[in-house]
Amino acid sequence: ERHKDNLLFIDNMHLFDDTVGTHTPYFTNFLSGEVVRKGDIPQVAETIDNYLGRTIGRNTPISNLNLAGQSAGGNVLNSTLTWSSEITPVLPEVFPRQAFDRLFDVSGLMRDKSVLDYVKEQAEDVNRKLGRTDQAKLDEYLTAIRDIEQRIELATSKDRFTNWRPSISEPTMDRPGAGLPQNTKEHYQLLLDIIVLAFQMDQTRLATMHFQNDVTGMPFNFIDGVSNTGMHSISHHRKAEKALREYTKINEFHHSLLASMMDKMAAIKEGEDGSTLLDNTIILYGSTMRDGDPHDANDLPLIIAGGKNCDIRHGRALRPESLEDRRLCNLHLALAQRIGGRSTQGGPLQQFGNSHYPFKGLS
Repeated sequence: ERHKDNLLFIDNMHLFDDTVGTHTPYFTNFLSGEVVRKGDIPQVAETIDNYLGRTIGRNTPISNLNLAGQSAGGNVLNSTLTWSSEITPVLPEVFPRQAFDRLFDVSGLMRDKSVLDYVKEQAEDVNRKLGRTDQAKLDEYLTAIRDIEQRIELATSKDRFTNWRPSISEPTMDRPGAGLPQNTKEHYQLLLDIIVLAFQMDQTRLATMHFQNDVTGMPFNFIDGVSNTGMHSISHHRKAEKALREYTKINEFHHSLLASMMDKMAAIKEGEDGSTLLDNTIILYGSTMRDGDPHDANDLPLIIAGGKNCDIRHGRALRPESLEDRRLCNLHLALAQRIGGRSTQGGPLQQFGNSHYPFKGLS
């Protein structure tokens, strides 16, 4: 209720034309829109957060931040939303301290730089003894090292800001304790607070956070009225009243986390125009299924929160009807354009994944 003027609801979106089946085709490709090709090496596609990290994300010390409330477990397809290539999943960070240190520990970055200098010298020496194919592979490795070095230099530079500057230069929260918090709500809030702080300090401009893995057995019995049954089992409610009531409470818990995050972002002033971090940030919030019982991935429940200064008009509900208009990658493309997404050739981004055109009606 308190954020209704900062919310745009979007219904009836889908990932691709074939939306009937089990879980895995709809989870790990949420940010790419590609059909999962299973085999000895599963193939998906680069996700929009990673693509934008390679382009506009180069202006910040961390190109894109990937966090999660649950560790990978045994199946990577059920455990990550981010892919850097069609065969390279990027597992998210679940430990708040490690995420915090990666963003704000400059001394750690300097130690990393000394290791990189040593490795690079060795690699260049090995390069002279390799054939052409292996030299190409090693060149990819060295390019990755150079990219890390550039990020370290950016993070440790005292004058990387030219015009706009963040309102703070040091973290306003304490370094999290070691290990995983035993309290699920505390764990989630810590990770979301780290994202907000990273945005506020301009350590990154892109972040993903998924609360649970697909097919999760995580219990939510810390919520009043929810049993010790795992969330996945509760999602298969068979329309039983008790299970539906628990399923609703779990969803309400997640919504409360979004509201809390928006509270904090709305309180952070950015610039002399009085705009807030929430005004200048687009949040895509949702799920890869409308209802877990029938595996309904044909009508994704999505909310666009924030982004008033990014050409987003709130206080509405949109429901596209044609199959072409409903493609989720159309929405990814439209949001990417609003934050300055560029093609690899340098021009405006015109296509992503299986998009036909930018999603209509956001303005």
